[in-house]
Amino acid sequence: MAKDTLPAISEHGASGEIAELYADIRQTLNVSAINYVWRHIATIDGGLRWAWQAAKPMFVSGRVESECEHLLAQLAYPQLPGLSDTTLSLVGVHADGRDAIGAILDTYNRGNLLNMVSLSALLAEDVTPPAGQRPRADLPATDLPLPPIPEVADLSDETSDQVLALNALGAKPGPNRVVASIYKHIALWPGYLSVSWVQLAVMHADGSLLRLIEDTQDKARRHAAYLAGDLGPRPDGPVADQVRRTVFEFTDTVIARMIPIGQMMRQSLDRVGNPAS
Repeated sequence: MAKDTLPAISEHGASGEIAELYADIRQTLNVSAINYVWRHIATIDGGLRWAWQAAKPMFVSGRVESECEHLLAQLAYPQLPGLSDTTLSLVGVHADGRDAIGAILDTYNRGNLLNMVSLSALLAEDVTPPAGQRPRADLPATDLPLPPIPEVADLSDETSDQVLALNALGAKPGPNRVVASIYKHIALWPGYLSVSWVQLAVMHADGSLLRLIEDTQDKARRHAAYLAGDLGPRPDGPVADQVRRTVFEFTDTVIARMIPIGQMMRQSLDRVGNPAS
């Protein structure tokens, strides 16, 4: 069965310094789950400590969240059809499931914005932001606890195939080594996976999804450059090289891809669909 080809240290499998750093990341980013990029960086000996000591000062100062609010205000995506309670019920998603999916999307949408901008700053040259007032939008957040995230290998063959089909939408040509955690998490509701694929597949086929992703990536990297001067200590060496290669792979592929997709999925869940007559 196909699965992620990049190793990661799960939250429930973390111990010692890794567990302490995970707890600090969750609290500092105000998220309920640790994104895959951090869990993979944790497999690099000393990598999580290196990356977090570089990135954390930007979060503590509030500048990452502020810059992400400015970024979010610049992002506009097409509206997917709204999903009514009836539609979701017919695919096995009831009221509690709708709330849980919404919480999952909010967590990843917040985390992906914060991670895209903060980690891209590790690869950027320092740039001064434009003067004057800039628009901003509130970042999503949730207080609802999230269910445990399954791995692709733990899913049924049909559900795994649907996760991987979704993961291919908007992907650039070449190896696709990372399965977006958001798809694995919402795989707890396989019917919702199928509805999401139907909603997004046309945009993938006509190329509009990839154009949205590339535009999001360009804007996020510009905002990341505004933060590069605020990075914490990041000594050179083999650990730095490994972390930077990992950051480039994630920010060039899966994180940039999931920002527009996650935002559109959340808007669709929020909108009231027209029930069948």
